[in-house]
Amino acid sequence: MKVEDAISAANRLRPNNGFEDVDKYRWLRECDALTRAQVIRKSRTGDFEGVGADQAGEDLGETTELLVPSPYDALYPHYLTAQIDAALGEFDRAANELAQYN
Repeated sequence: MKVEDAISAANRLRPNNGFEDVDKYRWLRECDALTRAQVIRKSRTGDFEGVGADQAGEDLGETTELLVPSPYDALYPHYLTAQIDAALGEFDRAANELAQYN
């Protein structure tokens, strides 16, 4: 999934959320960094080097490929909507989205 796809899906789930793409980019970086630390680094694969929002640096943009491949990439919209909900103080809703993310 690309950054633009994750953001578009989250915006469909939370229309008019009022958050800028820069916030969503930061959350996607966090998501990929968490995934890399908790899953990828514990494995013995090198297949994910240079892939992901956390590795893109200044080149992070709409067409950046995110770390988690299909069919598991559905986690990204849930992570973004959880962050949106938490930022808005909707903690029960955020917890439900985090459960979907996990």
